[in-house]
Amino acid sequence: MHIALWDIPPADILFSGLEPGAISVPLEVERHDARTATALLLQEQVDVALLPSMVVLSNTDTFDVLPGAAFSTWAYPYARLLLHQGIEHVESVAYALPYTQEALVARIVLREHYGKDPSFIPLEGITTEGLLNAECDASLIAGPDAPLLQHEHMTLNLGQEWYELANYPMVWGLFATLKDAAAPVMVEVILQAIRTAEQQLPVWTQAREMPPVLHRFYNEGLRLRFDDLATASLTEFRQYLYYYNITDDLPELPLYELPDDWEDDAKETPLL
Repeated sequence: MHIALWDIPPADILFSGLEPGAISVPLEVERHDARTATALLLQEQVDVALLPSMVVLSNTDTFDVLPGAAFSTWAYPYARLLLHQGIEHVESVAYALPYTQEALVARIVLREHYGKDPSFIPLEGITTEGLLNAECDASLIAGPDAPLLQHEHMTLNLGQEWYELANYPMVWGLFATLKDAAAPVMVEVILQAIRTAEQQLPVWTQAREMPPVLHRFYNEGLRLRFDDLATASLTEFRQYLYYYNITDDLPELPLYELPDDWEDDAKETPLL
């Protein structure tokens, strides 16, 4: 089984749950940015990929979502909007591809929470330093550099902003396959990985030096279950995708249905 995970630090704990010995079936796991993970799945080079929720919901005829696991957060220090001149002077926002989903969340937050509707400028191959020096009123910083970046002006944590807007954690990623390619063993592997990751998380966090904001994030803000809160958040997100003309109609979640005779060995883990 071949899996593509994101190459950002919060996905490290997922990767630890997929290490040899943690899973009972042969696995190959690759780490990539979200855009590359999507491309690999479309090219049938991997069987399962962690995909941005926006990508899945915008292409419901292409993908199926595995139940039980999702990558969501309350606050999210790995996606921050830096306002160079404050919230009152935001006419343009620079962001790096492949962080298109983070850019959409920023757009929603700025319009719905702050009444701002700036233009968003995607930049290919740009560094964090380049974003900070871009001739824009704000810079969207996502990825490994975001939590430690110091900035003298106002900064919005996009996970926190989404929670304040929707009252649910933001579901950044879903485990997906190509349409009609999902199988029970894929669900079993991902659920087993989630259980292992959750069990290892306290020790995993203590073993790493990180600032208090990241300790709080990993211990309180990171969520790995596809539960009722994740479902409710996706319902809100689906509506925004439609209202913001990302999709032509209100998309349905293409959730893979397990066969009736499927049994999960660890009954303590609910699927939804």
